[in-house]
Order: sequence, then C-alpha cells, then structure tokens
Amino acid sequence: MRPLLILLALAGAAACQAEAAQPLAIPPQQIQSVAIDGRALPLAALRAVLSTQPGATLDAAQLEHDRVALEAELAARGHLAATVEPASVTYGSSGGAFVTFQVTKGPVFKLRSVTVTGASERDAGVVTLTAGDDAIADRIERARQALAETLARRGKASQVTVALRTDEAAGVVDVELTSVSMRPTH
Repeated sequence: MRPLLILLALAGAAACQAEAAQPLAIPPQQIQSVAIDGRALPLAALRAVLSTQPGATLDAAQLEHDRVALEAELAARGHLAATVEPASVTYGSSGGAFVTFQVTKGPVFKLRSVTVTGASERDAGVVTLTAGDDAIADRIERARQALAETLARRGKASQVTVALRTDEAAGVVDVELTSVSMRPTH
C-alpha cells in the first residue's frame, strides 16, 4: 500500500510541475505589444495617432489605418517623403501578437516659394511663410487662416485656399495661397 501512495504522490507532483512549466495560453489574435521602429522619430506624437493598442484583437483594416495615420503625422511635421511599411505581426510562443511598424522618416522638406494671389500686397503681408522655412502643415494652415481673417476684418470676406506642389527630388514645396472674394457681384 505504501509504494502505491508514494507512486500516486510522485505522479501528482509531476502533473503539477508539468502544468507550472507551461506558459499561460494567450489568444493568438490578442495584441501583446505595438512597436514603432525607426531612427530619430517623434515617438510620443506617433503613438498618439495609433488606435491599435495592447489587449485589443488584431484587425488588419485597423493596422492599415494606423499605418496611414503614422505617415500623415510625419508629413504634417514636414517629412513628406516618410514611409511606413505595412505592420509586421509576429506571434509569441504562448500565443498573442506582437505588432511592429517600420518607419523611414526621411528629410524635412523646405519651402521653395510662397505666393499669394487674389489679395493686395498689404493684405498678403500677414503671411509669414518664407522660402527656406520647414514645410510644416500647421504653419501653412495658420498662414491661410491669418490671410482669411485679415481679409474678413478689412471687409473683404474671401475664401482662401492652399495649393502645394511638392518636388520630392529636391525636397522642396511650393505654396500658393489663393484668395477668392465671397462678395456677390452685381
């Protein structure tokens, strides 16, 4: 009887050790981490635009949306030639998905020229963009808004639009602000 008890005790101990040795299984579609790889990246800003988060379920459409959002954030910062590769997904030994976005930032583009049409030279003076400035989307938008607000304040309500022409080979952008009067013509 005693050898039987020892044999049962050893078998029970071996089963407990086998269970403890196996890692907890994680569903293969559950995201464990999201990484952004690249050199000298504004990581906080890039992470802020990601909607894919650890703990969520893997979604190919959402990963593509995040890839496009990362490129847009870099472009808004003047990196108009930035590329973000499609997400790379690897799976851990215990299951679970590890997502990585590979980013090539590229150079910050510069403004080659800034022109204002449809507004007087005095009105266009509020546009503070000049050749050589970084091609930052927020600065270009603020220039458009400043021109529109100045024209409205001077009784010349206008719709101001921005046209950008990008020369990727030279790493430059031409900006044209165009003002079209919104006053009815008689």
